Amino acid sequence: MDSNEFHKWLIESFGEKGGEMAWRQFSSLPDSIKDELLSEARLPSPGEMRKIFSALQAAGQEGDAKEAVNQPLTSQMAIKTAEEKHFHNTLSALQFDRLSQATSSANLWLDSASSTLPLPEKTKILTPRQWTEGSVKAWIGLVTPMAQAMEEAATNYFSHATGMFEVFAGGIPLPGIEADPRSILQNAIRTNFAIQLGSAIGEMSILTLASFDYGIRTMGGKAGALIAENLDAFADEAQLPKEEVYAFYALREMAYARLYNSAPWIEGQISTLVYKYSRDFEFARSDGAQDMRNVDFLNPDGISSVINLSTLKAKDTEEQKRAKESLERLLTLVESWADCVTWRAGSAFIPHISELREMMRRRRAEGEMTGKVLAKLMGLGLDPKYVREICANWDKLSGNVEERDRLWSHPRLLSKVDGKEEKEEGGDGNDWDLDFTNLLKG
Repeated sequence: MDSNEFHKWLIESFGEKGGEMAWRQFSSLPDSIKDELLSEARLPSPGEMRKIFSALQAAGQEGDAKEAVNQPLTSQMAIKTAEEKHFHNTLSALQFDRLSQATSSANLWLDSASSTLPLPEKTKILTPRQWTEGSVKAWIGLVTPMAQAMEEAATNYFSHATGMFEVFAGGIPLPGIEADPRSILQNAIRTNFAIQLGSAIGEMSILTLASFDYGIRTMGGKAGALIAENLDAFADEAQLPKEEVYAFYALREMAYARLYNSAPWIEGQISTLVYKYSRDFEFARSDGAQDMRNVDFLNPDGISSVINLSTLKAKDTEEQKRAKESLERLLTLVESWADCVTWRAGSAFIPHISELREMMRRRRAEGEMTGKVLAKLMGLGLDPKYVREICANWDKLSGNVEERDRLWSHPRLLSKVDGKEEKEEGGDGNDWDLDFTNLLKG
Protein backbone atom coordinates (compact mmCIF):
# COMPACT_ATOMS: atom_id res chain seq x y z
CA MET A 1 0.00 0.00 0.00
CA ASP A 2 1.40 3.43 -0.92
CA SER A 3 0.75 6.70 0.95
CA ASN A 4 -2.00 7.88 -1.42
CA GLU A 5 -3.94 4.66 -0.99
CA PHE A 6 -3.56 4.90 2.77
CA HIS A 7 -4.75 8.52 2.75
CA LYS A 8 -7.86 7.50 0.81
CA TRP A 9 -8.49 4.56 3.17
CA LEU A 10 -8.38 6.88 6.22
CA ILE A 11 -10.98 9.26 4.76
CA GLU A 12 -13.29 6.46 3.66
CA SER A 13 -12.97 4.80 7.06
CA PHE A 14 -13.37 7.83 9.34
CA GLY A 15 -14.87 10.58 7.24
CA GLU A 16 -13.33 13.79 5.97
CA LYS A 17 -12.55 15.35 9.36
CA GLY A 18 -11.39 12.25 11.22
CA GLY A 19 -9.49 10.91 8.22
CA GLU A 20 -7.61 14.17 7.63
CA MET A 21 -6.66 14.44 11.30
CA ALA A 22 -5.36 10.88 11.21
CA TRP A 23 -3.46 11.63 8.00
CA ARG A 24 -1.76 14.68 9.56
CA GLN A 25 -0.74 12.56 12.53
CA PHE A 26 0.62 9.89 10.21
CA SER A 27 2.46 12.46 8.10
CA SER A 28 4.27 13.78 11.19
CA LEU A 29 5.91 10.41 11.83
CA PRO A 30 9.53 9.78 10.76
CA ASP A 31 9.85 8.40 7.21
CA SER A 32 11.33 5.12 8.47
CA ILE A 33 8.25 4.46 10.66
CA LYS A 34 5.84 5.46 7.90
CA ASP A 35 7.55 3.13 5.44
CA GLU A 36 7.42 0.27 7.97
CA LEU A 37 3.74 0.84 8.70
CA LEU A 38 2.79 0.97 5.03
CA SER A 39 4.80 -2.15 4.21
CA GLU A 40 3.36 -4.18 7.10
CA ALA A 41 -0.20 -2.85 7.18
CA ARG A 42 -2.94 -5.48 6.77
CA LEU A 43 -5.96 -3.22 6.80
CA PRO A 44 -9.60 -4.29 6.61
CA SER A 45 -12.06 -2.48 4.36
CA PRO A 46 -13.28 0.97 5.52
CA GLY A 47 -16.67 -0.50 6.49
CA GLU A 48 -15.02 -3.24 8.53
CA MET A 49 -12.76 -0.66 10.17
CA ARG A 50 -15.71 1.14 11.71
CA LYS A 51 -17.05 -2.13 13.08
CA ILE A 52 -13.69 -3.03 14.62
CA PHE A 53 -13.65 0.14 16.68
CA SER A 54 -17.34 -0.22 17.51
CA ALA A 55 -16.65 -3.70 18.86
CA LEU A 56 -13.70 -2.42 20.87
CA GLN A 57 -15.75 0.47 22.22
CA ALA A 58 -18.60 -1.84 23.24
CA ALA A 59 -16.16 -4.09 25.09
CA GLY A 60 -14.39 -1.13 26.62
CA GLN A 61 -17.56 0.30 28.12
CA GLU A 62 -17.73 -2.74 30.44
CA GLY A 63 -14.09 -2.37 31.49
CA ASP A 64 -13.75 1.15 32.79
CA ALA A 65 -12.16 0.04 36.07
CA LYS A 66 -8.48 0.90 36.34
CA GLU A 67 -7.60 -2.39 38.03
CA ALA A 68 -6.01 -5.11 35.93
CA VAL A 69 -8.98 -7.37 36.72
CA ASN A 70 -12.50 -5.93 36.87
CA GLN A 71 -13.73 -7.51 40.13
CA PRO A 72 -17.45 -6.60 39.83
CA LEU A 73 -17.64 -8.06 36.33
CA THR A 74 -15.66 -11.15 37.37
CA SER A 75 -18.05 -11.72 40.29
CA GLN A 76 -21.08 -11.21 38.09
CA MET A 77 -19.89 -13.76 35.53
CA ALA A 78 -18.81 -16.25 38.22
CA ILE A 79 -22.18 -16.15 39.99
CA LYS A 80 -24.14 -16.29 36.74
CA THR A 81 -22.18 -19.36 35.59
CA ALA A 82 -22.41 -21.02 39.02
CA GLU A 83 -26.17 -20.59 39.20
CA GLU A 84 -26.52 -22.21 35.78
CA LYS A 85 -24.68 -25.25 37.15
CA HIS A 86 -26.68 -25.77 40.36
CA PHE A 87 -30.31 -26.56 41.11
CA HIS A 88 -30.47 -25.74 44.83
CA ASN A 89 -27.74 -23.56 46.36
CA THR A 90 -29.30 -24.23 49.74
CA LEU A 91 -27.92 -25.58 53.02
CA SER A 92 -30.11 -27.66 55.33
CA ALA A 93 -29.80 -27.82 59.11
CA LEU A 94 -29.01 -31.53 58.81
CA GLN A 95 -26.16 -30.93 56.36
CA PHE A 96 -24.74 -28.22 58.59
CA ASP A 97 -24.89 -30.36 61.74
CA ARG A 98 -23.32 -33.42 60.12
CA LEU A 99 -20.51 -31.46 58.48
CA SER A 100 -19.82 -29.53 61.68
CA GLN A 101 -19.48 -32.84 63.52
CA ALA A 102 -17.18 -34.14 60.78
CA THR A 103 -14.82 -31.18 61.17
CA SER A 104 -14.76 -31.56 64.96
CA SER A 105 -13.85 -35.23 64.62
CA ALA A 106 -11.25 -34.43 61.96
CA ASN A 107 -9.46 -32.08 64.33
CA LEU A 108 -9.22 -34.80 66.96
CA TRP A 109 -8.02 -37.45 64.50
CA LEU A 110 -5.35 -35.11 63.08
CA ASP A 111 -3.76 -34.67 66.51
CA SER A 112 -2.35 -38.19 66.24
CA ALA A 113 -1.17 -37.84 62.64
CA SER A 114 0.35 -34.35 62.60
CA SER A 115 2.12 -31.98 64.95
CA THR A 116 0.39 -28.97 63.41
CA LEU A 117 -1.91 -27.17 65.83
CA PRO A 118 -5.72 -27.02 65.73
CA LEU A 119 -7.20 -23.72 64.54
CA PRO A 120 -9.33 -21.50 66.78
CA GLU A 121 -11.77 -20.83 63.94
CA LYS A 122 -14.43 -23.21 62.70
CA THR A 123 -14.50 -24.56 59.17
CA LYS A 124 -17.24 -22.87 57.16
CA ILE A 125 -20.12 -24.87 55.66
CA LEU A 126 -21.18 -23.23 52.40
CA THR A 127 -23.44 -23.40 49.37
CA PRO A 128 -21.78 -23.40 45.92
CA ARG A 129 -22.88 -19.77 45.42
CA GLN A 130 -21.27 -18.72 48.70
CA TRP A 131 -18.01 -20.41 47.73
CA THR A 132 -18.14 -18.72 44.33
CA GLU A 133 -18.75 -15.27 45.80
CA GLY A 134 -16.07 -15.72 48.42
CA SER A 135 -13.39 -17.18 46.16
CA VAL A 136 -13.41 -14.45 43.48
CA LYS A 137 -11.22 -12.15 45.56
CA ALA A 138 -8.67 -14.92 46.21
CA TRP A 139 -8.42 -15.86 42.53
CA ILE A 140 -8.10 -12.22 41.48
CA GLY A 141 -5.38 -11.64 44.06
CA LEU A 142 -3.45 -14.62 42.74
CA VAL A 143 -3.74 -13.94 38.99
CA THR A 144 -3.47 -10.14 38.95
CA PRO A 145 0.26 -10.23 37.95
CA MET A 146 -0.70 -12.48 35.04
CA ALA A 147 -3.57 -10.18 34.05
CA GLN A 148 -1.27 -7.16 34.04
CA ALA A 149 1.34 -8.96 31.98
CA MET A 150 -1.23 -10.28 29.51
CA GLU A 151 -2.79 -6.84 29.09
CA GLU A 152 0.53 -5.22 28.31
CA ALA A 153 1.67 -8.02 26.01
CA ALA A 154 -1.67 -8.24 24.17
CA THR A 155 -1.92 -4.47 23.73
CA ASN A 156 1.61 -4.29 22.36
CA TYR A 157 1.09 -7.31 20.16
CA PHE A 158 -2.19 -6.21 18.58
CA SER A 159 -0.94 -2.66 18.18
CA HIS A 160 2.02 -3.99 16.25
CA ALA A 161 0.02 -6.59 14.36
CA THR A 162 -2.55 -4.13 13.01
CA GLY A 163 -0.11 -1.27 12.43
CA MET A 164 -2.89 1.25 13.15
CA PHE A 165 -2.39 2.50 16.69
CA GLU A 166 0.73 4.48 15.89
CA VAL A 167 -1.36 6.38 13.35
CA PHE A 168 -4.00 7.34 15.91
CA ALA A 169 -1.58 8.00 18.77
CA GLY A 170 -2.53 11.02 20.83
CA GLY A 171 -6.24 10.38 21.03
CA ILE A 172 -7.33 11.56 17.58
CA PRO A 173 -11.16 11.72 17.57
CA LEU A 174 -12.79 9.11 15.39
CA PRO A 175 -16.47 8.76 14.49
CA GLY A 176 -18.31 7.36 17.53
CA ILE A 177 -15.09 6.79 19.50
CA GLU A 178 -14.49 8.89 22.63
CA ALA A 179 -11.17 7.36 23.72
CA ASP A 180 -7.94 6.67 21.89
CA PRO A 181 -7.81 3.22 20.28
CA ARG A 182 -5.07 1.93 22.60
CA SER A 183 -7.14 2.68 25.72
CA ILE A 184 -10.17 1.06 24.15
CA LEU A 185 -8.14 -2.06 23.39
CA GLN A 186 -6.83 -2.18 26.97
CA ASN A 187 -10.39 -1.95 28.29
CA ALA A 188 -11.49 -4.69 25.90
CA ILE A 189 -8.69 -6.96 27.14
CA ARG A 190 -9.58 -6.29 30.80
CA THR A 191 -13.24 -6.95 30.11
CA ASN A 192 -12.53 -10.16 28.24
CA PHE A 193 -10.15 -11.36 30.97
CA ALA A 194 -12.77 -10.70 33.67
CA ILE A 195 -15.48 -12.52 31.72
CA GLN A 196 -13.31 -15.58 31.14
CA LEU A 197 -11.93 -15.61 34.70
CA GLY A 198 -15.43 -15.33 36.14
CA SER A 199 -16.73 -18.07 33.87
CA ALA A 200 -13.87 -20.39 34.89
CA ILE A 201 -14.57 -19.80 38.59
CA GLY A 202 -18.28 -20.43 38.02
CA GLU A 203 -17.53 -23.68 36.18
CA MET A 204 -15.35 -24.82 39.09
CA SER A 205 -18.26 -24.28 41.48
CA ILE A 206 -19.81 -27.62 40.53
CA LEU A 207 -16.52 -29.50 41.06
CA THR A 208 -15.30 -27.86 44.25
CA LEU A 209 -15.83 -29.97 47.37
CA ALA A 210 -13.66 -27.93 49.75
CA SER A 211 -11.88 -24.59 49.67
CA PHE A 212 -8.35 -26.07 49.45
CA ASP A 213 -9.22 -28.40 46.54
CA TYR A 214 -6.85 -26.50 44.25
CA GLY A 215 -3.92 -26.32 46.64
CA ILE A 216 -4.54 -22.66 47.47
CA ARG A 217 -6.83 -20.96 49.98
CA THR A 218 -9.88 -19.93 47.97
CA MET A 219 -11.96 -18.63 50.88
CA GLY A 220 -11.32 -16.13 53.64
CA GLY A 221 -10.65 -17.46 57.12
CA LYS A 222 -7.97 -19.81 58.35
CA ALA A 223 -10.00 -23.01 58.75
CA GLY A 224 -11.22 -23.45 55.17
CA ALA A 225 -14.69 -24.45 54.01
CA LEU A 226 -16.75 -27.44 52.84
CA ILE A 227 -19.34 -27.26 50.04
CA ALA A 228 -22.33 -29.27 51.29
CA GLU A 229 -24.32 -29.63 48.06
CA ASN A 230 -21.30 -30.77 46.07
CA LEU A 231 -20.23 -33.27 48.74
CA ASP A 232 -23.72 -34.80 48.69
CA ALA A 233 -23.63 -35.06 44.89
CA PHE A 234 -20.17 -36.64 45.04
CA ALA A 235 -21.32 -39.18 47.65
CA ASP A 236 -24.38 -40.11 45.55
CA GLU A 237 -22.28 -40.56 42.43
CA ALA A 238 -19.65 -42.61 44.29
CA GLN A 239 -22.39 -44.63 46.03
CA LEU A 240 -20.67 -44.18 49.39
CA PRO A 241 -22.12 -43.13 52.76
CA LYS A 242 -22.29 -39.36 53.08
CA GLU A 243 -20.86 -39.52 56.60
CA GLU A 244 -17.67 -41.09 55.25
CA VAL A 245 -17.38 -38.56 52.43
CA TYR A 246 -17.89 -35.76 54.93
CA ALA A 247 -15.25 -37.21 57.25
CA PHE A 248 -12.68 -37.72 54.48
CA TYR A 249 -12.95 -34.24 53.00
CA ALA A 250 -13.14 -32.61 56.42
CA LEU A 251 -9.84 -34.32 57.22
CA ARG A 252 -8.23 -33.10 53.98
CA GLU A 253 -9.50 -29.58 54.49
CA MET A 254 -8.30 -29.41 58.09
CA ALA A 255 -4.93 -30.89 57.13
CA TYR A 256 -4.45 -28.17 54.49
CA ALA A 257 -5.68 -25.45 56.84
CA ARG A 258 -3.35 -26.52 59.65
CA LEU A 259 -0.36 -26.70 57.30
CA TYR A 260 -0.99 -23.26 55.78
CA ASN A 261 -1.43 -21.79 59.25
CA SER A 262 1.77 -23.35 60.58
CA ALA A 263 3.83 -22.49 57.47
CA PRO A 264 2.47 -19.13 56.22
CA TRP A 265 5.39 -18.77 53.81
CA ILE A 266 3.67 -21.27 51.48
CA GLU A 267 1.04 -18.80 50.31
CA GLY A 268 3.65 -16.10 49.88
CA GLN A 269 5.76 -18.47 47.80
CA ILE A 270 2.82 -19.37 45.56
CA SER A 271 2.14 -15.68 44.89
CA THR A 272 5.83 -15.06 44.25
CA LEU A 273 6.08 -17.86 41.69
CA VAL A 274 3.02 -16.61 39.80
CA TYR A 275 4.63 -13.16 39.84
CA LYS A 276 7.91 -14.64 38.57
CA TYR A 277 6.06 -16.39 35.75
CA SER A 278 4.41 -13.10 34.82
CA ARG A 279 7.65 -11.16 34.41
CA ASP A 280 8.71 -10.60 30.80
CA PHE A 281 5.47 -12.22 29.63
CA GLU A 282 5.24 -12.14 25.85
CA PHE A 283 2.96 -13.86 23.37
CA ALA A 284 4.33 -16.26 20.81
CA ARG A 285 4.19 -14.31 17.55
CA SER A 286 3.27 -17.24 15.33
CA ASP A 287 0.20 -18.14 17.41
CA GLY A 288 -0.97 -14.54 17.59
CA ALA A 289 -0.45 -13.97 13.87
CA GLN A 290 -2.59 -17.00 13.09
CA ASP A 291 -5.30 -15.70 15.42
CA MET A 292 -5.27 -12.30 13.72
CA ARG A 293 -5.63 -13.86 10.28
CA ASN A 294 -8.71 -15.77 11.46
CA VAL A 295 -10.51 -12.79 13.00
CA ASP A 296 -13.98 -12.07 11.64
CA PHE A 297 -13.95 -8.29 11.84
CA LEU A 298 -17.60 -8.11 10.80
CA ASN A 299 -18.55 -10.03 13.94
CA PRO A 300 -18.70 -7.86 17.11
CA ASP A 301 -17.16 -10.79 18.97
CA GLY A 302 -14.24 -10.93 16.56
CA ILE A 303 -11.76 -9.05 18.72
CA SER A 304 -12.81 -10.93 21.84
CA SER A 305 -12.23 -14.23 20.08
CA VAL A 306 -8.51 -13.53 19.80
CA ILE A 307 -8.07 -12.08 23.30
CA ASN A 308 -8.80 -15.49 24.75
CA LEU A 309 -7.15 -17.27 27.67
CA SER A 310 -7.52 -20.59 25.86
CA THR A 311 -5.84 -19.55 22.62
CA LEU A 312 -3.22 -16.92 23.45
CA LYS A 313 0.10 -18.65 24.08
CA ALA A 314 3.06 -17.38 26.05
CA LYS A 315 6.62 -17.92 24.85
CA ASP A 316 7.57 -19.47 28.21
CA THR A 317 11.11 -18.27 28.73
CA GLU A 318 13.58 -20.32 30.75
CA GLU A 319 12.75 -18.25 33.84
CA GLN A 320 9.03 -18.84 33.31
CA LYS A 321 9.60 -22.57 32.95
CA ARG A 322 11.58 -22.62 36.19
CA ALA A 323 8.85 -20.66 37.98
CA LYS A 324 6.16 -23.05 36.74
CA GLU A 325 8.22 -26.10 37.67
CA SER A 326 8.83 -24.65 41.14
CA LEU A 327 5.11 -23.95 41.60
CA GLU A 328 4.19 -27.47 40.48
CA ARG A 329 6.82 -28.83 42.89
CA LEU A 330 5.47 -26.81 45.83
CA LEU A 331 1.83 -27.74 45.14
CA THR A 332 2.89 -31.40 44.79
CA LEU A 333 4.68 -31.33 48.15
CA VAL A 334 1.64 -29.77 49.84
CA GLU A 335 -0.87 -32.10 48.19
CA SER A 336 1.18 -35.23 48.93
CA TRP A 337 1.64 -34.19 52.59
CA ALA A 338 -2.13 -33.64 52.95
CA ASP A 339 -2.76 -37.00 51.27
CA CYS A 340 -0.36 -38.77 53.61
CA VAL A 341 -1.72 -37.13 56.76
CA THR A 342 -5.36 -37.68 55.77
CA TRP A 343 -4.67 -41.37 55.21
CA ARG A 344 -2.86 -41.83 58.51
CA ALA A 345 -5.45 -39.88 60.48
CA GLY A 346 -8.55 -41.45 58.96
CA SER A 347 -7.65 -45.09 58.31
CA ALA A 348 -9.06 -46.28 61.62
CA PHE A 349 -12.30 -44.31 61.32
CA ILE A 350 -13.34 -44.26 57.62
CA PRO A 351 -14.10 -47.80 56.28
CA HIS A 352 -14.01 -46.74 52.59
CA ILE A 353 -10.98 -44.47 52.86
CA SER A 354 -9.07 -46.44 50.19
CA GLU A 355 -11.87 -45.92 47.66
CA LEU A 356 -12.15 -42.22 48.55
CA ARG A 357 -8.41 -41.77 48.21
CA GLU A 358 -8.43 -43.36 44.74
CA MET A 359 -11.37 -41.22 43.65
CA MET A 360 -9.55 -38.12 44.83
CA ARG A 361 -6.46 -39.16 42.91
CA ARG A 362 -8.55 -39.81 39.81
CA ARG A 363 -10.03 -36.33 40.07
CA ARG A 364 -6.49 -34.97 40.21
CA ALA A 365 -5.39 -37.05 37.23
CA GLU A 366 -8.35 -35.77 35.20
CA GLY A 367 -7.38 -32.18 35.96
CA GLU A 368 -10.29 -31.31 38.23
CA MET A 369 -8.09 -30.45 41.21
CA THR A 370 -5.55 -28.26 39.42
CA GLY A 371 -7.99 -25.40 38.94
CA LYS A 372 -9.02 -24.21 35.49
CA VAL A 373 -7.72 -20.72 36.18
CA LEU A 374 -4.08 -21.69 36.71
CA ALA A 375 -4.31 -24.43 34.11
CA LYS A 376 -5.39 -21.93 31.46
CA LEU A 377 -3.03 -19.13 32.44
CA MET A 378 0.12 -21.18 33.04
CA GLY A 379 -0.53 -24.65 31.67
CA LEU A 380 -0.19 -25.84 35.24
CA GLY A 381 -0.79 -29.46 36.16
CA LEU A 382 0.31 -32.01 38.77
CA ASP A 383 1.66 -35.42 37.78
CA PRO A 384 -0.46 -38.02 39.67
CA LYS A 385 2.36 -40.58 39.60
CA TYR A 386 4.81 -38.09 41.07
CA VAL A 387 2.31 -37.07 43.76
CA ARG A 388 2.08 -40.75 44.77
CA GLU A 389 5.87 -41.04 44.94
CA ILE A 390 6.25 -37.97 47.16
CA CYS A 391 3.33 -39.14 49.32
CA ALA A 392 5.26 -42.38 49.89
CA ASN A 393 8.30 -40.32 50.89
CA TRP A 394 6.22 -38.38 53.43
CA ASP A 395 4.91 -41.68 54.76
CA LYS A 396 8.45 -42.95 55.32
CA LEU A 397 9.19 -39.84 57.35
CA SER A 398 6.07 -40.27 59.47
CA GLY A 399 7.78 -42.41 62.11
CA ASN A 400 8.64 -39.09 63.76
CA VAL A 401 5.72 -36.77 63.05
CA GLU A 402 7.29 -33.71 64.65
CA GLU A 403 10.51 -34.06 62.64
CA ARG A 404 8.50 -34.62 59.44
CA ASP A 405 6.34 -31.53 59.92
CA ARG A 406 9.33 -29.42 60.96
CA LEU A 407 10.54 -29.65 57.35
CA TRP A 408 7.88 -27.03 56.52
CA SER A 409 9.68 -24.43 58.64
CA HIS A 410 11.74 -23.36 55.61
CA PRO A 411 11.50 -24.19 51.89
CA ARG A 412 15.09 -25.40 51.65
CA LEU A 413 14.39 -28.21 54.12
CA LEU A 414 11.91 -29.78 51.69
CA SER A 415 14.79 -31.18 49.65
CA LYS A 416 14.86 -33.97 52.25
CA VAL A 417 11.50 -35.10 50.85
CA ASP A 418 12.04 -34.95 47.10
CA GLY A 419 15.81 -34.53 46.77
CA LYS A 420 15.50 -31.18 44.97
CA GLU A 421 17.33 -28.13 46.16
CA GLU A 422 15.39 -24.91 46.69
CA LYS A 423 18.11 -22.95 44.87
CA GLU A 424 16.96 -24.54 41.59
CA GLU A 425 14.40 -21.75 41.40
CA GLY A 426 17.22 -19.27 40.99
CA GLY A 427 19.09 -17.08 43.45
CA ASP A 428 20.57 -18.18 46.73
CA GLY A 429 17.63 -19.90 48.35
CA ASN A 430 16.37 -16.65 49.88
CA ASP A 431 15.34 -15.39 46.45
CA TRP A 432 11.72 -16.28 47.14
CA ASP A 433 11.22 -13.82 49.98
CA LEU A 434 13.15 -11.09 48.16
CA ASP A 435 10.80 -11.48 45.19
CA PHE A 436 7.77 -11.57 47.49
CA THR A 437 8.92 -8.28 49.07
CA ASN A 438 9.22 -6.77 45.59
CA LEU A 439 5.75 -8.08 44.72
CA LEU A 440 4.24 -6.37 47.79
CA LYS A 441 5.95 -3.13 46.83
CA GLY A 442 4.39 -3.39 43.35
